[in-house]
Amino acid sequence: MYHYYKERFRSQKLTSKTHLRNIIWDSLFAIGGVALVTGIISTAHLYPRLPTIPFAYLLVVLALASTRGLYAAILASMLAFFAYLYFLVPPLYTFIIPRVEDLFTLVIFLITAIITGQLASALRRRAEQAQSRERELRLLYSQAQELAALQERQRLARELHDSVSQALYGISLGIHTALELQERDPEQATTSLEYALDLAEAGLAEMRALIFELRPESLESEGLVAALIKHIAVLRTRYKLSVEAELCEEPNLSLETKHALYRVAQEACHNIVKHARASKIIIRLAEEKQAILLEVADNGRGFDPAKTFPGHLGLRSMQERVSKAAGTISIKSAPGQGTRIHVRVPRIIESK
Repeated sequence: MYHYYKERFRSQKLTSKTHLRNIIWDSLFAIGGVALVTGIISTAHLYPRLPTIPFAYLLVVLALASTRGLYAAILASMLAFFAYLYFLVPPLYTFIIPRVEDLFTLVIFLITAIITGQLASALRRRAEQAQSRERELRLLYSQAQELAALQERQRLARELHDSVSQALYGISLGIHTALELQERDPEQATTSLEYALDLAEAGLAEMRALIFELRPESLESEGLVAALIKHIAVLRTRYKLSVEAELCEEPNLSLETKHALYRVAQEACHNIVKHARASKIIIRLAEEKQAILLEVADNGRGFDPAKTFPGHLGLRSMQERVSKAAGTISIKSAPGQGTRIHVRVPRIIESK
């Protein structure tokens, strides 16, 4: 409790010092601004040749109201009224109000100071609120990125456990079986070794795909087509799917667009493996005059695209990625008729 009140007292003390410092600076600006205008008018003998002299003081009041605040503007108004009557209006160096209109000038100064100060204060509060909201949005965006990275690591951990770990276990089991049977049943031993070899190839393809996911920047060096070929190899070796691939030459796209297309194809294939119960996949990457086309189709059980699937964010993720790449995506499917995903992105060449 003692520390709480100590910190509170320290905070109040710092606030008081800051407030006092602001008052001192506001007073100095008000005095300096009015003194500068009065000196220029007196030195150049502008009064009474120019009947609009009060507007010079009004500019000082407006400037202080918009930059320093209400106190500085009101103080400048009072000082300007005093300086105008004392130094400029005859008889000089006497504070006499010869006309009622001069009081009206003071009222105009004060009203202008109050209105401008309130408007400037409201604008500053809105600017501070906007900055606060921007900081909150940045924090939320950072938290969302951290959550996405955590989810991606968890997914990769599951993939390693479900694929590579099981493949290594199968390889070990196949080799042990072959060693036990190499004398009694050489033919069966050969079969076990072939089984272990198939598992090793599948595990190698899966590991290459996972490494590629961990290092997506390799898209820049290896390209989108190479990434799709690696993913197709995983589909063929691990999931025993028939994959028909029609891939054009490496498209001239920005790295962000290549990454978006790769992730869309990856998510589409993941949905096929997990939900579609398909035996065949068609992946097509084609180049048109003004666009690049990506198609992923399967002969699975299909679904109704109009329905919502709570907890499944794959379709929404694909749509968001394509939208960021300034492209369009269409999903055609029906129960029992497979699914076809068609993506079209413009050819925006990456600047070097």
